[in-house]
Order: sequence, then C-alpha cells, then structure tokens
Amino acid sequence: MVREFEYQGETFRVTAHGVHGHEEIFIVHIEEDGVEGAEISIDRMTEENDTSAPIEAILVMLCDKLIPQSEIQVQNPAAPFAWREGNVVFQVHDGLQDIKHD
Repeated sequence: MVREFEYQGETFRVTAHGVHGHEEIFIVHIEEDGVEGAEISIDRMTEENDTSAPIEAILVMLCDKLIPQSEIQVQNPAAPFAWREGNVVFQVHDGLQDIKHD
C-alpha cells in the first residue's frame, strides 16, 4: 500500500507491505513544496509493537516519534489522523485481469 494521510496538519506518505500486524511500514513527511522530508519506519515482525493495533495507530505512533525527532513544525497540533481521499498514488490489482475479446 502506498497512500497519503494527514496528521497534526501535516501530510505524510506511507508505504506498507505485509499482513496485518506484521507489516514493514515506512512513512515520509511531505513538505509544503511537495518535497519528501524526514522519514521513519518500523518492521512489525521484529520490532516491539502491538501487533493487534490497526495500521492507523501505528502511523500515529511513528509520527509522534518523527515530529519531535526531526523538529517538524506542525501546522495544527490538534488535528487528528485522516486518510487523504482521492489521492491514490498507486493502484495495485489482485493479479487477475479480465481480458475482453471482441
């Protein structure tokens, strides 16, 4: 999955792969000019974490570490986590394609 989300008024991009609770997750801060900034990651198979937690909770946890660590000046500290709708970075299909013949 590659998808953007907002947290504390900032935009981030997540790249995650694996099964629920055992993903490798990478997030990067997207700066105002669209440039990729600071990043952080977790391997939920090997690093201590709540493997039953939804990915959104893990993303918030990572942002809560990344923001002070990278001294990101957030736009709105009270703004909650929210997926950015309509901004699909990559569409991935299930490997099966319906080929139509005329």
